[in-house]
Formats: sequence, structure tokens, C-alpha cells
Amino acid sequence: MKRAVAAFSFIGFSLAFAATAWAHRIDEYLQAARLAIAPDRVTLQMDLTPGVDVAPLIFALISTNHDGSISEREARAYATQFLKEVVLDLDGHSQRLSLVRAQFPSFQEMNEGVGTIRIEAFAVCASAPGNHVLSFQNNHRSDISVYLVNALVPASRNIEISGQHRDSLQRGIQLQFTVTH
Repeated sequence: MKRAVAAFSFIGFSLAFAATAWAHRIDEYLQAARLAIAPDRVTLQMDLTPGVDVAPLIFALISTNHDGSISEREARAYATQFLKEVVLDLDGHSQRLSLVRAQFPSFQEMNEGVGTIRIEAFAVCASAPGNHVLSFQNNHRSDISVYLVNALVPASRNIEISGQHRDSLQRGIQLQFTVTH
């Protein structure tokens, strides 16, 4: 009886592990964007996670001298290029994103599918009281990527998000919000 329970437990564990392994995207570049609206700025937080099949390509794009590591200069260059491929628009006016920080995993972490690149940037854009529309579009590596985009709950009580419309691929979002005094 104990052997049967142990065998069924092992089979159950194996099936659960296999389902988890299949759920991990190995051949895509997962890009998750979070937008935080404040009265004087918009903050963008990005998590970029290459699957194991595309990790060597992404690592080669970042480590341009191909020495097996990512230097501060290479990290900044990749993050800056990434921000050039993102469109942020407030009330019909393009906003320039400034890099705050960029954190990069090792090649080994990327190669194992657990390495996430983290980029944070902001745009200074004071919003007068009233209704506004913020648009975001991520155009980085659309050939191998899957996307997620979301708005964070505003930290300020003076901002209320009244509408969210994502495109079908979640590369972009349009947020309607109101600023009060």
C-alpha cells in the first residue's frame, strides 16, 4: 500500500512539474510594462525576461564586445536603445523618457531562463487639473516578444484612472485619467 501511495505521489509530482515546465515560455522575450502616473511625472518600470531559446540573441545584443559579461556602458546603451523604441504620449504630445536605472542579470541567469532585465525611466509631464489621456506603445523586438502592460494604482489621491484600453497584443495601452486639486 505504501509503495502504491509513493508511486502515485511521484507520478503526481512529475505531472505537476512537467506542467510547470511547459508553462514557461522558452522561445519568447517576455516584456512586462508597468506605468505609474503622478501629478508631475509618469514612471515606466520594465521587466524583460528572455526565454532560454532567445537568451543568446538578447545577450549578444547587449554585450557588444562579446566578452561574456555586461559592462555598465553596454547596459546603459541597451537601456537607452530600448527607451528609444518606446512611445509615451500625454494628451497628444510626445514625452521623452529619462533612464533612472537599469539592472542586468548574468548570461548564465539569462541562459537558464531566470534572468530578468529591469529598466526604470520617467517622463516629466505636469498634468493640469482635468481629464487627460496617456498612451504607451512598446516597439522593442516585436519579432520575438510577448508583452504585458498595466497601470499601477496612483499614489496620489489627486489622480483617478477612469479608463484603460489595451491593444490585443498588450504592446500598448491608452489610459484616461483625471487630475483634481
